[in-house]
Amino acid sequence: MEHFSQRIGGPVGRHARPWGIWFDPLPWVLGVAALNWIILMARQLPCEQHVYGQPVNPFLRLCYSDIPLIFQGRGIATGASVYGQAQLEYPVLTGYAVMIGRFFTKLLGGELGPDASGQQQLDASHLFFVLTAIGLFCCFLTLVISHLLMGRDVASSTAGGIKVRSFDAMFLAAAPVVAASGLVNWDMLAVALTSVGVLLWARRRPVASGVLIGLAFSAKFYPIFAIVALLLVCLRAARLAAFMRFLGAAVLSWLVVNLPVMITAPAGWAHFWTMNFTRGADLGSLWYVLGLMGMGIPGLNVIVVILMIAGFAGLAWLVLNAPRRPRLGQVVFLALIVFLICNKVYSPQYALWLLPFVVLARPRVFDWAVWSIAEVAYFLAVWGLLEGILGVGQSANVVYWFAVLLRIGVQLWLASRVVHDILNPWDDPVRTPFVDDPVGGVLNHAPDAPWIVRALADPEE
Repeated sequence: MEHFSQRIGGPVGRHARPWGIWFDPLPWVLGVAALNWIILMARQLPCEQHVYGQPVNPFLRLCYSDIPLIFQGRGIATGASVYGQAQLEYPVLTGYAVMIGRFFTKLLGGELGPDASGQQQLDASHLFFVLTAIGLFCCFLTLVISHLLMGRDVASSTAGGIKVRSFDAMFLAAAPVVAASGLVNWDMLAVALTSVGVLLWARRRPVASGVLIGLAFSAKFYPIFAIVALLLVCLRAARLAAFMRFLGAAVLSWLVVNLPVMITAPAGWAHFWTMNFTRGADLGSLWYVLGLMGMGIPGLNVIVVILMIAGFAGLAWLVLNAPRRPRLGQVVFLALIVFLICNKVYSPQYALWLLPFVVLARPRVFDWAVWSIAEVAYFLAVWGLLEGILGVGQSANVVYWFAVLLRIGVQLWLASRVVHDILNPWDDPVRTPFVDDPVGGVLNHAPDAPWIVRALADPEE
């Protein structure tokens, strides 16, 4: 309570009781997380199709999900081998999740196989969706618990060096982007694995952290930017030995997951990578909006690569030249912003990728709320576009353009606030006189590399 009394004013009274259920975030955060997921599940009910051949409109009802459509439309329901016969545009660990879901669907009575009728496949897809939703809910709880244990005061004198729970996890538990996009795809799997990896790094376990980040990279592409961010901060702190242990474990775990599919179904394994490189501008991106305006960009792949290289070069300069080494959460957040804004597609569920790092970079209600509003606005707009309300197939409506620009504009604004905190570390909402980087692990309170100290030294001194 010492820490809070400094902000509120005055010492804690002798009769104060700073413990018990009211001061423990665990039950409150888990309760809110469960309620948020119940709201998400209730939102999906209008999209449940009961009769084969009579589909519902998921765009109009704002409850679209890839999960049942992938199950029915890629041969999963008829027993097609994942990556061998059924092409999936997802990394391998997501494909394994699909196979596990199909196994339990059949175990619990779902009619699967080449002889299954359309209605039987539809009924099985309901069971598959529910089982997947349960699995992703477990991932969501894992995400929340990971952040409960990333207490921002874990390194301060008020925490006494103990492992604390943080109310910052409430930002994740109550996040509107979870209620909106939590079941659009399997993204929550990679989000949870990434956050557990960050937690393990914070606990100074680089090898275990590398294993989890490698698994996360096997589920989605974006965790590679956590690796890039970690390289930059470890370079500044001269902690490359720890980073190399982390990287070795990440590469090994990625290979263990990917090699079986690379060997047995190389074309299916490569589909994700080739599709993402060769695809054109797609939903959510600035490039897609420019295309709707009639301003197609030739050579888009080259332009995107150049912009990303420039963005990451700028980020590297910032990390190495800031007056104080940036926190890991800040650097990962900025790396993701560079990737997402430059990328050729920016799906609504990608907000889940950013959510943990919005909280780690700038855990302030105002920032989180503004970002959440922009994400929900885009969530509503994209389904309006696909439904035709906002002009798809006719002339693109300015409402969708505005939603995309608002989303990206808010993220640039939030990134500017994080950059301000990096350049002015005394304004950082996480750092206090006793706190450096609660999730920094071996970086926490570590001195800069000697060459950085020399480079940043005042030449007049």
